[in-house]
Amino acid sequence: MEKELKLFKDLFQPFPNISILHINNGARFIDAPIKEVVDFLDGNLEYIEFREEKSARIKATAREYEYIVLSDILSYCPNKDKILKLMYKALENSANIIVLEKKLNNNMDEVKQLLDERQLLDESSFVAINHIDLFEEYNLITAKKLHMWGSGL
Repeated sequence: MEKELKLFKDLFQPFPNISILHINNGARFIDAPIKEVVDFLDGNLEYIEFREEKSARIKATAREYEYIVLSDILSYCPNKDKILKLMYKALENSANIIVLEKKLNNNMDEVKQLLDERQLLDESSFVAINHIDLFEEYNLITAKKLHMWGSGL
């Protein structure tokens, strides 16, 4: 697992004063690597313990985070599209979202489609949507926010 966690940390670009939002529903094994990244870069980590969809409805300012990590929350949100729209707005332009979902949830294709469908609605646009088979029990999907005028500004 040490090798996988090092590769996970490598997903984060070394931005000075990095700002990361982590909403977590029990994937504790990534807490320490995220904290290490933030500490190394003198950054800011906002951590939210997920209990229900309401806890993921953040009140962030536009373009507040370079990274948002959603750890096994989308399966438990009836309004996934609204949650992703909030995350899109909170991300800096060209920032990244990292989604972990338990493989048992069997929803990797749905999550990828949700990220991609947003582009078709011209409300927000995630690009470079990638599945990385890094962890035994979790699917990991990364995507980048594509800046579009009027979207999430």
